[in-house]
Amino acid sequence: MAAAAEWIIALVAEYQFGLRPPGDGSALYQADQAAFTLAQLGYLLMLVGLFRSRAGGDGTFGRLGILIWVIAIGALVLGQFLGVLGIELIPVLPIGGLGQIIGSILTAIAVWRAGRWLGWRRFAPAIWATYTFILFAAIATAMPGLTTPALDPYPTSPSELAEAVWQAAWFVVGLALYIESGPA
Repeated sequence: MAAAAEWIIALVAEYQFGLRPPGDGSALYQADQAAFTLAQLGYLLMLVGLFRSRAGGDGTFGRLGILIWVIAIGALVLGQFLGVLGIELIPVLPIGGLGQIIGSILTAIAVWRAGRWLGWRRFAPAIWATYTFILFAAIATAMPGLTTPALDPYPTSPSELAEAVWQAAWFVVGLALYIESGPA
């Protein structure tokens, strides 16, 4: 949940100070990218917690779905970290993007089928997966309202509002995990 708040703060800074990728290499740009990296690391830790909680059940399907999602976010963390160091590792972006969609959809199905989470929490991964799929489709088709033109080499990127709502979806998954984990 803190990662979603961190991302929102970095997002506001990105738009407020004109720090959208590929950026100008300034210290402020690097700090903003480091904040996004920290948020991605938070998402990775949350997904490891989701994996360990066995919310998708004890079977291979649920564990594999969550593991694909973990690997995808891990690839993005690696790419983001290397980007902060000035190293662009382009192959991690498709792995991260496609892996997020596939892993989150499989996770959503597994969590729903396992029935270990109750109420709205059972659908939290499905909320994230659905919104992310819509957002990625909007980016691919340059859908007005959800996307904004981007600087080269990116043709479009999510609008500030669309990206902020995406963080709300992350927050919902984190809140569901927190509630379902019970007292420590």
